[in-house]
Amino acid sequence: MYEKMDKAIIRDLLREGKIPAGEPIVVKIYKGTIDGDPTKGIAKTFDYSIIKDFAVVGAIEQQDIVYSGGIYQLGDVKVQLMRELKPIDDTTQSPGDRIVWRGNEYRQVGRISTNYLMGYVLFDYIFRRV
Repeated sequence: MYEKMDKAIIRDLLREGKIPAGEPIVVKIYKGTIDGDPTKGIAKTFDYSIIKDFAVVGAIEQQDIVYSGGIYQLGDVKVQLMRELKPIDDTTQSPGDRIVWRGNEYRQVGRISTNYLMGYVLFDYIFRRV
C-alpha cells in the first residue's frame, strides 16, 4: 500500500514520535446489542465505543476488484490502521467494528492482512460505505 517514499516519511515520523500519520477517522468499537421491543416498534440498536484515530485511506484498485471474485466493489476503500478491528460475525450477530471517514460510516469487507514497518504492526482492511 505504501510507496518507497511513503515508507521513508513514515519511518521518520515514527523515529521523531510524530505518529499518528494519515487522515483523521473515528473508530467505532462494537460493545454489544441493546434489545428492542418489536411489540412497541422499537428496533434493536448496536452500542459502540468511539475512538478518534488516524489511518491511511486510499481508493481500491480496479485489479483488486476484478480478482476478488465479487467481494470488492467500486467505491470500496483501502484503510491501513495501527489497530486491529473485529469483523462482522454472523454466528454472534455482531455488526463488527466500523469507521467514520469524511462524514460517512464504513464497514469491513473481505479479509484483514498485516504489514510490518519499523517494528509496528499495520492492519490493512477494505471498507464499504454503509
